[in-house]
Amino acid sequence: QDYFHQLLCITEREEFIVPIRAIGARAILDFPGQLHFSECPVKYSTEKTLLVRNLGNRAAHYQLSTQGPFSVIPAMGTLGIGDSMQVTVRFQPLKTGGHSASLTVHYDTGEDTHTSLHGKAVDVHIRLDRNAVRFGKTYITRSNHTTVLIHNLSNITAHFQWKAVDTQEQEDQMKLTLCQQDKDKLSDFLKECRVDTTRREHSALLTRTLQRVRAKVQEDPMLFYDDIFCLEPKEGEIWPKCSAEISVFFKPQEARVYNQAVYCDISGRETRLPLLLIGEGVGPRLHFSCEELNIGEVFFRATYRYEAILFNKGPLEAPFSLLPPTTPMGSCFTFLPQKGIVVPDRFQPIHISFCPTILGEFQE
Repeated sequence: QDYFHQLLCITEREEFIVPIRAIGARAILDFPGQLHFSECPVKYSTEKTLLVRNLGNRAAHYQLSTQGPFSVIPAMGTLGIGDSMQVTVRFQPLKTGGHSASLTVHYDTGEDTHTSLHGKAVDVHIRLDRNAVRFGKTYITRSNHTTVLIHNLSNITAHFQWKAVDTQEQEDQMKLTLCQQDKDKLSDFLKECRVDTTRREHSALLTRTLQRVRAKVQEDPMLFYDDIFCLEPKEGEIWPKCSAEISVFFKPQEARVYNQAVYCDISGRETRLPLLLIGEGVGPRLHFSCEELNIGEVFFRATYRYEAILFNKGPLEAPFSLLPPTTPMGSCFTFLPQKGIVVPDRFQPIHISFCPTILGEFQE
């Protein structure tokens, strides 16, 4: 405890006050005035450990606090007279550029001291070996495979995750949307069950349930998942001066071209590294033995029979269904069989019957 008193001195000519102050015992932790981290990798934790001693004449009951992207351990504690302890200050910036904050030491006696923290975040040499993966034509229900390399040419151990969106802001927005959707589903369910949510016990249950759902969504790393393209592993660590091999799989479900962008969120790089995945799904390869059947001149209401061969030149079973023309002349044709399955490297004869009921030239 501090003590203060004023001594009043009076003479024949004047009077004056002499202040008297007695300073009580104090704890003094010898933190430096400034702490510089210089250049550090972005999205990576860099630590500095300080050896702090209590130079005061009483035990130090303290609390330590700072602001992002800095953090400090321990947050509070007690240090005896003349004792020392280790304090770890961590710098983990999410953006490149300069960062500053203040490390505040708050004593139980009410005093605060401050240490200026400074650091600069930079991108390090980490990259993909290519920006796009192009798969050859791949039959539906089959799989194609290739590899992509992540090169870590820096001096840090880099942690990576494959994401579906290119920014953290988009990811946070997706989580908010999921939370709102889950809230709406729960509300609809309670309405269907005719639960009175205005009652205190039901309202508390609803609040706890929503809190659990929100916590589960927030813990979700939102890794990339897709039925067509797959990357393995989806997350991991790469040692300094090493590379990681990522297996990329393409499993088309339809006969069309697929395009998908994925993003590698990795320590040491502020922005996520984009990778474009391109593939084309191919269906069964069915071909007729001829592209055109020239019937020539035929007699009215006479029946003529022809045959076309349907070949399956691909590796997949090929289900087929014939759609006869619906024009007046097209209705004069009959096709058998109208549907079926052609196994790989085999053929199916298609029997065609034609009985014209209309005179004149035609093309179907």
